[in-house]
Amino acid sequence: MTTVSSAGQWGSPTASRKALLIHGLNSSSHTFHRVASALAAKGYLVVAPNLLGHALRKPGVDFQVQTLADDLLPYFQAAEYDIVIGHSMGALVVLSLLKYLPKTKPTSVVLIDSSMELTAEQIVDGRVMFSSDVRNNPTAEDYMALNPLWTREDAIWRVLGTHIGRPTNSDDHLDGNVPWSFSHLIADKPAAAALTILVADPSKLECVAKFKDVRTVIIANASHWIQYEFPEVIVEEALRYIKEQDNRQ
Repeated sequence: MTTVSSAGQWGSPTASRKALLIHGLNSSSHTFHRVASALAAKGYLVVAPNLLGHALRKPGVDFQVQTLADDLLPYFQAAEYDIVIGHSMGALVVLSLLKYLPKTKPTSVVLIDSSMELTAEQIVDGRVMFSSDVRNNPTAEDYMALNPLWTREDAIWRVLGTHIGRPTNSDDHLDGNVPWSFSHLIADKPAAAALTILVADPSKLECVAKFKDVRTVIIANASHWIQYEFPEVIVEEALRYIKEQDNRQ
């Protein structure tokens, strides 16, 4: 019997196609509620696990991204996924799982606004940025005022993601992954998988320029939270490779 961690689920358990969505730091599975609902409406069973140390889950033996990824291996033992999506640190978890994807089954992999490489100075800046929500304790109304494209449900899930996680999560994960370097993991992508990277900040693409088989898309007028602001773009990009494979059959 395969044991899996806590997760959100959308769609029919009998759906023939499956998607796995992995949230980021100080968040939860429901950060993907709009993306997941859209994929479920298109006939997918969507599963979104809660990472270790998030959504009331205890942390792992350490705070390395690979430890977060290893905790999700039962999902890959239990099923094969047509679509795998990760946001922010969750995208780094996806990169750490690329080596476990099927070698021949087409898989659409989408990474959302992730910082794959950070200098020591950027980590210091990130520590301040990532922990600000924990310190300032913004309300749903605060998030909606700052982010006019967010729905109230988006803002509520953002608040809950922070409150039901560990208050030291951001510092622990930044300290636990030094040096912060993950772009080399792109080389683990199986030939049958397609990788798309969506960013709001174009500078995040500099480290992937050497990889020729990666599709990159800059989302104009987006913040780090593309899944709240432009969920339809994420769904469109995730389905692009699936449709291409269907058309070849």
